Amino acid sequence: MKRLLFILPIVILLASCAGYTVYPVKSRPAIHPKGGMLYALPKTKVCVSVTFNKRNYDEAPYAEFAAEMLGLDKTDVSSPYSIESIVIEGVNEADPNLYYFIYPRRLSVNIDSRHLLRSVGVSHEDYEEFESYTERRGRATSEDVAVAEYNLYDRSDTLYVRGDRAGKPSLVTTKKDSRSLRQRAAAAAQRLEEIQNKRQQLLYGDYDGDYSPESMKYLASRLAEQEQAILDQFVGRTVAETVRFYVDPKTDRASLDSQTVALFAFSPKLGLRTGVAMEKGMDTIYCTLHSENTLRSATRFVKQSTKGSRKGDNVGNRKTFKYRQSETVHVTVFGGGFVYESDVRIAQFGPIVDLPRHKFEAIFDRNTGDPVYYKN
Repeated sequence: MKRLLFILPIVILLASCAGYTVYPVKSRPAIHPKGGMLYALPKTKVCVSVTFNKRNYDEAPYAEFAAEMLGLDKTDVSSPYSIESIVIEGVNEADPNLYYFIYPRRLSVNIDSRHLLRSVGVSHEDYEEFESYTERRGRATSEDVAVAEYNLYDRSDTLYVRGDRAGKPSLVTTKKDSRSLRQRAAAAAQRLEEIQNKRQQLLYGDYDGDYSPESMKYLASRLAEQEQAILDQFVGRTVAETVRFYVDPKTDRASLDSQTVALFAFSPKLGLRTGVAMEKGMDTIYCTLHSENTLRSATRFVKQSTKGSRKGDNVGNRKTFKYRQSETVHVTVFGGGFVYESDVRIAQFGPIVDLPRHKFEAIFDRNTGDPVYYKN
């Protein structure tokens, strides 16, 4: 009886500690594990989103009269390209060299579509409630703008007779506008002034007629569209395009403190060029990653003083979930007379840490992979 009482606490202790099992996928366990789940530690790439503007002068026949008739700065047709903005951020993906197999038993484990660990020991409802309080960084997206297309060079007259269907007149006569380019530009400038006066009258309530608020809003939008269509014929239309460049940081000892890579070449006349061959007269845009190594002491402690320093497949490693504590890196994008800077959390620059073996609740940040909530 005394022997049974002595063994019973040991059995309870082992059962509480062995509620789940974690295997590195590169290990060769002696006992084949049953069905489970896979998760990976995060690996961060630096994403540089560059928004390029191109001013299209193909449909701007009156560009040379913009300064004279509208008082606008003379457009530079020879330099149609420009950089509007640059956004620097970190994007996490699964590290192919650090996958783990989990035999969870009754443990709740949440893994996202990237195979990254989101939570351990937390129910799905509690996790969704926690996420609702976390602001998620959004990406600006550009929307296509519909622009009315018409030709001021042509003038069309239609003739309908009895029996004609809508849109199918019996006679359509078209004749070319015989006015000179300057005369057509002057007419367009006059029409633009009339539209702008109508918008001002509508804005200050001097517009003739009794209109409802909905009608006033509709008229204002229509006048704005007509104004923009005429302006495009003087200054051209700007088309924006966002291109994303990804930098995979090197993790060797020589590159941890600082590393620089060439992203692309750019010229206001030629636009964007990528690849090794850079054309003459173009500025090369570089990306520099500089780490202050703020986690150097923490990394040394984890490697030398904790169980996380053990490698291979052993009983101790099978009882713990691993996570990465990301390191802050200062990213600078420069070249061509501009500089953009931002701080990015790089997962692979920080240490790999073991979570406690006992039962717990933990939630990890969706963007960085860092633990943001822990409870015993």
